[in-house]
Amino acid sequence: MYNLHVIKADGAIKTINSKTKPTFQDMYKQIDCSMIEMSKAYYPEYSNRKDGYVDIYFDEEFLMKDSSEPNIGATVAWKAWQDKTGHMALPGSVLHGTVCVIQKEEKND
Repeated sequence: MYNLHVIKADGAIKTINSKTKPTFQDMYKQIDCSMIEMSKAYYPEYSNRKDGYVDIYFDEEFLMKDSSEPNIGATVAWKAWQDKTGHMALPGSVLHGTVCVIQKEEKND
């Protein structure tokens, strides 16, 4: 089982459960885009890793869209990952629009 966490710019979070790992085709509909960019973020609540890092997926062309809203929550998690790992983005960089995180459900048998 997998959870697709869909994190909206307004802070709303929707989780979609699936028996199979979500694909880019699944995420295109949620993100409302045709080109996905991938990065990492510090989201321990969605991570199965001890360090709390996850892959994040978002609209690669968000800066070219007039309707794009900043996603403050995702930006905070993205910047936290950068601070913890020594990565850097251009000063003032902010993620916009919907961000997705795929989390595999782990069975605790």
